[in-house]
Amino acid sequence: MTFFSPFAHAFFLKESLVLEAIGRVIIILAIAFVVLLALALFFCSFTLHTKRIILPNFVLFIITLLYEPLRRLLSFFRVDPALIDRVSVEIRNALNYPDFAATSMEDRVLLLPQCIRSAECPAKLNSVDGIQCMECGKCVIAELSAVSKELGIRMFISPGGTFTGRILMHSRPKPKAVVGIACYPNLHEGMLNAKLMGIPAQGVPLTTSGCVNTTVDYEEIINKCKMQITKSK
Repeated sequence: MTFFSPFAHAFFLKESLVLEAIGRVIIILAIAFVVLLALALFFCSFTLHTKRIILPNFVLFIITLLYEPLRRLLSFFRVDPALIDRVSVEIRNALNYPDFAATSMEDRVLLLPQCIRSAECPAKLNSVDGIQCMECGKCVIAELSAVSKELGIRMFISPGGTFTGRILMHSRPKPKAVVGIACYPNLHEGMLNAKLMGIPAQGVPLTTSGCVNTTVDYEEIINKCKMQITKSK
């Protein structure tokens, strides 16, 4: 017992030092987590209230890193968690503007969600091109289809997120820019995926959410589709 006690003492001392170091690391990480949460909430609140964007890439990094904790925190305090998605979309719209506006109309696509269709929509689903609008006039899609043809923009009505990704990746010619219409959470995810594909996107949120008979701001969609940078001679 006497022979092993120095070794046992050294072992437990070393073990306690390791545990102490681990504890310090955990505390530091916890503090960093709280600080990042506080910064994210501050920047989001600032953006929403002032309509100004500061440190956009840093804010997007924090939102992407702490997306679920931020949404859960807002829900806990009975605040709409979609506010996080709204800030993300507004920042990405601003950052993507130069690259988007520099593309030609023919290189753009307009992606619409099927939820804005009329409940009496006669259109059929095509496995390649999605839902094919018949321009029956029962919903706003008919007007958007007519304007898209006039501008030379390809329009797709997506039956789901998987199809949207397939259009951006595999349609030919490959899109160089996209205008997406969806609820804020889906826009957040879709614009992030478009960024990863190297495609500048502009997002337009639904004016009413839901799964059927949702509404959109027609003028805002058209304005996004027409955005272009005037080149000086």
